[in-house]
Amino acid sequence: MDPTIIGTLLVSMMLILLLSGMPIAVALATTGITGIIAMRPWGAVSYLLANFPYSYTATFSFIVLPLFLFMGYMAFSANLSRYAFEAGQRWLGHIPGGLAIATVFACAAFSAVCGSSVATASTMARVALPEMRLRGYKPLLAGGCIAAGGTLGVLIPPSGVLVIYSFITEVSLVKLFVAAIVPGLLTAVIYMIGIYIMVKFKPELAGMEEGILRATWRERFVSLGRAWEVLLMFSAVMGSIYLGIATATEAAAIGALLGLLMVLRRPDAWKNLKAGLWETGAGTSSIFFLIVGAGLFSLALNMSQLPAMVADSIVHLNLPPLAIFGLIIVIYLVLGALVDGISMILITMPIVFPIILELGYDPVWFGIIVVKAVELGCITPPVGLNVFVVKSSVPDAPLGEIFKGCIPFVMMELLIIGLLVAFPQLALFLVGD
Repeated sequence: MDPTIIGTLLVSMMLILLLSGMPIAVALATTGITGIIAMRPWGAVSYLLANFPYSYTATFSFIVLPLFLFMGYMAFSANLSRYAFEAGQRWLGHIPGGLAIATVFACAAFSAVCGSSVATASTMARVALPEMRLRGYKPLLAGGCIAAGGTLGVLIPPSGVLVIYSFITEVSLVKLFVAAIVPGLLTAVIYMIGIYIMVKFKPELAGMEEGILRATWRERFVSLGRAWEVLLMFSAVMGSIYLGIATATEAAAIGALLGLLMVLRRPDAWKNLKAGLWETGAGTSSIFFLIVGAGLFSLALNMSQLPAMVADSIVHLNLPPLAIFGLIIVIYLVLGALVDGISMILITMPIVFPIILELGYDPVWFGIIVVKAVELGCITPPVGLNVFVVKSSVPDAPLGEIFKGCIPFVMMELLIIGLLVAFPQLALFLVGD
C-alpha cells in the first residue's frame, strides 16, 4: 500500500479513537504503533518499540520540564501568589475594578514563576476569589478575570507549553521564552484596561465602592517588599537566560533551587517539599506519556511522508500565504476548544509545522501564536479547563455565568492575536530576529 495512503488512514484512525473517548496519549501511541507495524518489518518494529520511549525522552534538554514544574509547585507552597495579590491590591485596589485588576496582576506575577495555566487559575481562585466575593463582585467578573488571568501561565515564561513546542519543533527554547515576554505583558495590560472599561460602564459588576481599598504609600511599598521573592525568582531565571549566563535548562535548575530555598524558610517545609516532589513526578509522568505517544504518531507520519506531501500541496494551491495561515489559526482556535493545549500541539505539529516553514513564517513567532490559541482554549467551552477550576471554587455560581464572564476576555485575546499577526516584531524584537 502507498505510504501516503497509510498516513491518511492513520490520521483518520487517530481522530476516530479520540472521538471514541480513548485517552489522548493512548490514542496517539496506538495509532503510531499501528502505522509503524504497517510500514516496517516486525524485527525492526520490536527493536524500535523497546527502545523508543527511553531514547525519545532521555535528553538533557528535557530536564527543563520537571525542573520548571518543581519550581512552580515550590512557588505555590511558598505562598508567592498571595504576596503578589496583596501587592496588586495595595497599588491598584482603589481604581474601578481594582480587585479584578489586581488579580490579573497577581496572575501575571505568579505565571512568571509557575508556567501552568490551570495551576495559576486554581491558586488565584483560592487567593483572590474570597476577597472579591466579600466586596460584592459578581461571579461573572470575578470568575471571568481569574479564568482568563490564569491563561497567562501558558504564555509568560517559564511556560510548559512552550517547552513542549520547543521539543517537538526543535526551535530554541531560549528564543521562545524571550519572545513570550512582551506578548505576555501586553495581554496582562489589555486585560486590565478591559476590566477598567467594563466596570466603568457597569459599576454593579464590582459590587461595593472601591475607594475603601485605597492604601497608603507606606503600605504599597511594604507590599512590594513582601513580594520580592517573585521578582527574584523571575529575574534569576529570565535574566540568566536573556544575558546568556545560563541555558534554559540551567536557568530552570536555578529557579528550582530558589523555590526549594523559599519553601524551606516556611512552616511545614518538609511536608510541602514531599508534596511538591510527588506532584512534580506525577505531572512529569503524564506529560511524558503524552510525548512518547505523540513521538510514535509523528514517527509513523514521517515514515508515510504525509506531512511533506500535505505541506507541498498546500503551498502549491496558489493561495496567499496569509490566507493559508489564517485557516491554520482558525483550526487551532477550534481545536483549542476541544482538547488541552499540550495535546493540541503534540497532535498537530507533525503536519502543521512543515507547512509553516514552507510558507516562510518565523517558527518562534508562530510558537507564540499557537500559545495564544491555547490560551483561548482554556476559557472557551466545552473544555475550558480554567473555567471548571474556577467553578470548583464558586459552587453557587452557574457554570454558564463564568463562561459568559470570559467572553470579553476572548474578544481581547482575538485582538491580541490580530496585533501579533499584524506586527510580528511585538514578539520578535527582544529576540533580535
